Amino acid sequence: MNLASLALPALCLALAGCDLHLDDPQELATLAGVAPPAFTALPSTQAPDCSVVLYGDSILNGAYVDHERFMRHPRNPAAELKARRPAWRIDDRTQPGQSLAKLAKGFRTDPRAARVVVIGSGIAEGWAGETVLHNLPWMVHTVRYEGRIPVLTGYARQLPNAFMTPDKMAGRDLVDDEVDELAEDMKVEFADIGEAGPVALADDVHPTSEYSLRLTDRLVAALDRVAPECSQRPAARSTPPPTRAPA
Repeated sequence: MNLASLALPALCLALAGCDLHLDDPQELATLAGVAPPAFTALPSTQAPDCSVVLYGDSILNGAYVDHERFMRHPRNPAAELKARRPAWRIDDRTQPGQSLAKLAKGFRTDPRAARVVVIGSGIAEGWAGETVLHNLPWMVHTVRYEGRIPVLTGYARQLPNAFMTPDKMAGRDLVDDEVDELAEDMKVEFADIGEAGPVALADDVHPTSEYSLRLTDRLVAALDRVAPECSQRPAARSTPPPTRAPA
């Protein structure tokens, strides 16, 4: 150890204008000729932000029509997501009949706190022969401006019937392609639910529970990609050993 260096702090105190940082252990240790203490960063214990808000129409809602009343599958997408990925905190804002135009009206001012924002509306525009490109690009920009992660979905397929005319089915295909291409151009995660099959309907439009579960598969996979830290599966339930009945 350099004895002269140990006298420097005392000498500094006696001199005006000395700028030696006596409260800096690294500087004092350097003067003393010893290695400064090593500081090890503590591991972070902060839980990951696994929050998601779902915007969508009756299909992402898991609804169907039974005797002119909207019903909801018990294993709807929000419920199934929570069951499969319990870490997610889900703000379910899906609504039957929620077109993209309706959603866009208040989208900028709609208060959101979730890390991930899923936008699944738009098939109504396709059925009407319209485009989703008037609203969807600026909605993605809005989500990103807020510091959140956007996820876009494709659109479920239907089968020809009295409601699903060839024009409606062609319109669905058009907007599905629009969203797919937009997601690629804007580097947004895309849940390609239109590729889930086979198609099975509970009415003229809405998926059966089994088909809805296949659509949910695609949504879960997309969320796993954007937030793998939130993708842990629920713990497997252990089967208790059989018990012997008392004699």
